[in-house]
Amino acid sequence: MTVQSQSLPVSTGLPAAGRAGPDATRAQRGTGRKAFGRALLLPGQLISLFVLVVPLLVAFYMSFTDWSPTRGSLTSAQFIGLFNYEELLVYDTRFVEAVLRTLVFAVICLSLEFAIGLGLAVLFLRRFRGKALMFSLLLTPMMVLPVVVGYTFWMLFQSNGPINQMIEIAFGAGAAPDWFKSALLAQITVIVTEVWHWTPLFFLILLSGLNAIPENPVRAAVILGASPRQIFWRIVLPMLMPVIVIAFVIRAMEIIKLFDEVFMLTRGGPGSATETVSLYIYKLAFNDFQLAYGAAAAFLVLIGTLLLVHLLLTPVRAQLLEARR
Repeated sequence: MTVQSQSLPVSTGLPAAGRAGPDATRAQRGTGRKAFGRALLLPGQLISLFVLVVPLLVAFYMSFTDWSPTRGSLTSAQFIGLFNYEELLVYDTRFVEAVLRTLVFAVICLSLEFAIGLGLAVLFLRRFRGKALMFSLLLTPMMVLPVVVGYTFWMLFQSNGPINQMIEIAFGAGAAPDWFKSALLAQITVIVTEVWHWTPLFFLILLSGLNAIPENPVRAAVILGASPRQIFWRIVLPMLMPVIVIAFVIRAMEIIKLFDEVFMLTRGGPGSATETVSLYIYKLAFNDFQLAYGAAAAFLVLIGTLLLVHLLLTPVRAQLLEARR
């Protein structure tokens, strides 16, 4: 009896010639999907690049010329180098005063917003009746448009407005001041408006930071006999420092651009007592048609803002950029 041996196919684990394996097919599909996704994003990225970068480069070039809309096209403008920047920093006292005035507004407003916001945030760590309603009401001001806020406070501070009427009821006829004819009082109206509008942002950021603080260090301090004041100053506040710095950075960048409220309240008056740097640049560009000069002023403000943000982030930069282990 003859036994015929049949040769069985030996599997080598390799894909047959001319036929891709499942892993290679998946890789090809993934590459195709990524390429298709990039192709979909490309038009939006090009449009954003054109809208953001091109005007910035044009304005940067414009700042080195003497161009004005009344002198023809930008391509025919004379290149004058750093003359506009020298004029602003050395001879334009109004620009320097506007920058200093804006910084004074920033220091006062940010200090008040931080103090009030921190106090409200600490208060909202406790339970009390109507807490949810009060929380919503406190966040309402920062949802209102700056133009609307400026116009509303302009009406409130009118000579026959509600604030002056309440002052006369409390202190007698003739006791109410004319808010917009005195430099100091006009500056107070700007500060009050700005603090009312943006204190809720400080409150929201600080409340989120306080709620994120771990409880173990606080409990350990309580067990060791620390007072609430010691716990706040030595444990809570140092742990809250990165959040505080971020809040100051966000608001500092915004308050340097302070324009809407001042424009609606005082137009920079009386005289130039409340003229911020943004309002001054607006007047240069759109009232006096000195667009090149205004562009140079805007770039100086941009450089100053970057330096200010760099300084504000210095205390916590290492902590914010530290990689998680």
